[in-house]
Amino acid sequence: MAQNAAEQIIDETTNEAVEIAQPMQRPIHTSVPLAQPKKITWSKFEKVLVSSCSLVLTFMMVMLVATKIAATNSQHKLQNVNTTISKVNNSNTSTRQVINELTSQSHLEKVAQKSGLTISNTDIRNVNK
Repeated sequence: MAQNAAEQIIDETTNEAVEIAQPMQRPIHTSVPLAQPKKITWSKFEKVLVSSCSLVLTFMMVMLVATKIAATNSQHKLQNVNTTISKVNNSNTSTRQVINELTSQSHLEKVAQKSGLTISNTDIRNVNK
């Protein structure tokens, strides 16, 4: 009787069935049992080192965020100060223009004529600092 892994062939000289064993199919990939890794405990120094590095890193992250917020607030204050300076400069320019108009020669002559006064240019001296 033939087995699954064998093939029967009849020998012509003896008329007996001869079984030819076929090669067994082996799996292409064999799994090698892996040894379980041993758990390595952390030394006291390593625990302290990791804890301190974590604390320093957390502190640095918090300080970075706080610094960015402070920089943003300072920039807003600077913008407000620049706006105020610009308004004051515009006001100063406008005031200078009014002063120049009021102290101009033509304006002084108009005011003098309204009041019935006359201006004698020979008696006027310009004094510069």
